[in-house]
Amino acid sequence: MRSGELFRFPYFQVKKNIEFNEAYVDLVKAWGWKSFTIIYENNEGLVRLQELLKAHGPYEFPITVRQLGEGSDYRPLLKQIKNSAESHIVLDCSTERIYDVLKQAQQIGMMSDYHSYLITSLDLHGVDLEEFKYGGTNITAFRLVDPDGPEVKRIVRDWSMNDANRNRKSDFPNLDNNTFVKAETALMYDAVLLFAKALHDLDTSQQIDIKPLSCDAVDTWPHGYSLINYMKIVEMRGLTGVIKFDHQGFRSDFTLDIIELNREGLKKIGTWNSTEGVNFTRTYREVYTQIVEIIQNKTFVVTTILSAPYCMRKDSSEKLTGNAQYEGYAVDLIHEISRVLGFNYTIRLAPDGRYGSLNRETKEWDGMIRELLDQKADLAIADLTITYDREQAVDFTMPFMNLGISILYRKPVKQPPNLFSFLSPLSLDVWIYMATAYLGVSVLLFILAR
Repeated sequence: MRSGELFRFPYFQVKKNIEFNEAYVDLVKAWGWKSFTIIYENNEGLVRLQELLKAHGPYEFPITVRQLGEGSDYRPLLKQIKNSAESHIVLDCSTERIYDVLKQAQQIGMMSDYHSYLITSLDLHGVDLEEFKYGGTNITAFRLVDPDGPEVKRIVRDWSMNDANRNRKSDFPNLDNNTFVKAETALMYDAVLLFAKALHDLDTSQQIDIKPLSCDAVDTWPHGYSLINYMKIVEMRGLTGVIKFDHQGFRSDFTLDIIELNREGLKKIGTWNSTEGVNFTRTYREVYTQIVEIIQNKTFVVTTILSAPYCMRKDSSEKLTGNAQYEGYAVDLIHEISRVLGFNYTIRLAPDGRYGSLNRETKEWDGMIRELLDQKADLAIADLTITYDREQAVDFTMPFMNLGISILYRKPVKQPPNLFSFLSPLSLDVWIYMATAYLGVSVLLFILAR
C-alpha cells in the first residue's frame, strides 16, 4: 500500500470511514465555509469525502468537485478554480503529489492570504513545505501520529539504532527537526503490538494448542474467536494514541491532531475526537500575535466612497496624490489602526461610487462589496450599513457607529422627601379605612371590657 493511502482499503477502515468523514465535516463547519472546491485524485477520494458532500446541504453556493489529471501539469485545473474566485479548497490526493499541486498553485497565484487548503492526507508533516511558510496561506490537515510523543520518539530511536547497527540508512528523515513517521507505518506497528498483547493475554488464560493448518482445508484454528474477542477488549496506548475497539471491532474514541502551517512550520492548533468534535487549543493571545506578525509592513488596499464626513477630498491649492488627497472620519480611523498594528494601506475609491447591492437576477454585487469579492481590495471602510445579504457575502467587524430610530423621553426629576412621605406606600382611602377600623375595634373592646 502506498504512503498516504491508509483508510483506503477495507482492512484499514475506521467505522467504514464515517468517523474520519465527521472530522472533515466538523472542521469545515467550525471554519464556516459556505462554499469550497474539492480536488480529488481518484474515485476512492469521493467515497472518503461523501459525508462532507452530504453535510454541506442546499446552500446558495454549491460545492465544486474537480479531479486531478493523470499527468504532472495541474495548472489548467488550478486556473479554472482561480477564475471561479473560489478560495476554499479541499485537497485529497496521495502524499507524493501534494507538493507539486501546492507549488503549481503558488505559480499561478493561488497561495495568497485569501486561500485556505484542507489537506486530507495524514502524512502532511512528511511534505517539505518550506516554500509556503511565508505566503500567508492557511494550510491545514489532520495528524494521527504526534512526532513529539514519547512513544514515537522511543520507537524511532530504537529503530534508528537498529538500522545503524546494521549499517543501513535510516527510514525516518527529519523535517523541521521532527522525526517523520508515516501513519501507515505507525498503524502497522500498533496492529502488531495489539495482536501480540492479545495473544499473550489469551495464552495466560488458557492453553493454546498450535497445530499445522492447510489453506485448502476447511478446519479452523479453535482459538481464533477467542483471540478476536481479546483484541476487542484490549485497551492500550500505541504510536497512534489510545487503541480501543467497539463491539463491532472498529476502532473508537481515537483523537486526531489539527495542524496548521505558519512561519515556524506545522504546528498543532487543536484536536478532534468523535465525542467532542473540534477543539482549538490556541489562545486568543496566540491568534492575535500571529495575525499581527503576518500583517507587519504589508500594504492593504482599502476601498471606500466619497461620503461626508467619513471620506472627502481634501481642499488644497497643491495637487495631492495617494492617501493625502482624502480626509474624514474613516480616513483618520484607518490611519490610526495602521499605526497601531504596523501595516501600510492605499485608499482606492470604488469605481461606481456605490456601497454595494446584490442584483437578484444575476446574483452579482456592485460597489465596495464587489471590490472585496473580486479581491481587488482587502478591506472596506465607510458608513456601510450591515444587512443580511451583505453579511452572507463578506465579513463585518464590530460597527464603529450605530444608527437607528429611538424614542426619547424626559428624564424624571427626583422630588425631595416631605414630612408625610411615609404615607406614600398606601393611598389616602386605605389610611382612612385603617383608622376607622382601628377606632371601631377600640370602641368595641372598650364596651366589652365594661
